[in-house]
Amino acid sequence: MKVLHLINTLSVGGAELHLLALCRYLKRLGVDTVVAYLKEGRGSRPLRPDFEAAGIPVFYLGGEGVDFVRPWLQLHRLLKQEKPDILHTHLPRADLLGFLTRLSGFSGSWVCSVHGIYANHWRGRKTLPLFKFIWHQADRIIAISVAVKKWLVKDCGLAPEKVQVVYYGIEPERWSLPSQDLRSKWELNGQLLVGTVGRLEPVKGHDILIRAMPSVVQQFPQTTLLIAGHDPWDYGRVLESLATQLGMEKHVRFFGFQDDIPSFLHAIDVFAFASRSEGFGQVVIEAMAAGKPVVVSRIAPLTEIVIDGETGFYAEPENPESFAEKILWLLSHREEAQNMGKKGQEVVKKRFSAETMAFAVLAIYQEVFRRG
Repeated sequence: MKVLHLINTLSVGGAELHLLALCRYLKRLGVDTVVAYLKEGRGSRPLRPDFEAAGIPVFYLGGEGVDFVRPWLQLHRLLKQEKPDILHTHLPRADLLGFLTRLSGFSGSWVCSVHGIYANHWRGRKTLPLFKFIWHQADRIIAISVAVKKWLVKDCGLAPEKVQVVYYGIEPERWSLPSQDLRSKWELNGQLLVGTVGRLEPVKGHDILIRAMPSVVQQFPQTTLLIAGHDPWDYGRVLESLATQLGMEKHVRFFGFQDDIPSFLHAIDVFAFASRSEGFGQVVIEAMAAGKPVVVSRIAPLTEIVIDGETGFYAEPENPESFAEKILWLLSHREEAQNMGKKGQEVVKKRFSAETMAFAVLAIYQEVFRRG
């Protein structure tokens, strides 16, 4: 069986890292895997070398800007060249090209992964009526969480049997040990460190964590909030200004894009994630795999990942004081926090491994291939 994956970019991000892990494990399962991407990303590390190092051929389709003609023609040629049995698209722009390719005569099966609840904070949500129609044309939809499936069925009108949930999976061993001691490198020994990772944009809720810091610092003055993530829209200025207004400029540090996330996670004491909307939340399982207790917004699908009171805590969305309360509890109860981190590692190995993900996706491929 041969599968061609199509995705917007190959720069570090949740969907892209998910695809890398998926392709690695599909290859181990004997699936001939090819990847094509539409445009070059900005602000984070390109993943093309990682795919190629894993022996996965990668093709750039030149879909910069709003041009759909060139990438569509390139994809058309690539499909003729590679002759995949299945086209698997990821993210709306790729889904649109997958649909156009189906119209132009692609005879293989088409699987579409939906990586978010696009009605909430997606910049292109005005085009949702088009994508609802497009998703109906796919042979099978993979939803990355139960929350995404519920949205696709309830709001987009997709038949429940057409949508299958497959959670993101990671390779836990990649997160078990740091490659460097960032706490010492950054001269933060002796500090209590709360960390978060995510692109700097309002939906990720960094502002909520910054607003939580005065209450945390009042009880533990040696606490610092570390924020890692690239800043494609210069939102970091807004966040830095907020920290200054709150008198927290010495307790909030921005580290930009971090290529070594395992070492970042091992450097911190507590991982906090105040996101306002997620399709899944891969960085949460990464933090759990690193053995960290987590505090996350009480929103689906984060409530599908974290077991409240066992692997971390839920905090109320948009509520800095709720985040402060949970963070303070973890900083005050170090032994219980460490036990939560260990429990989180166990949960990741059982429910969110790349191997489990790849087997589930392969089963979908085999089903649509037989039907095709």
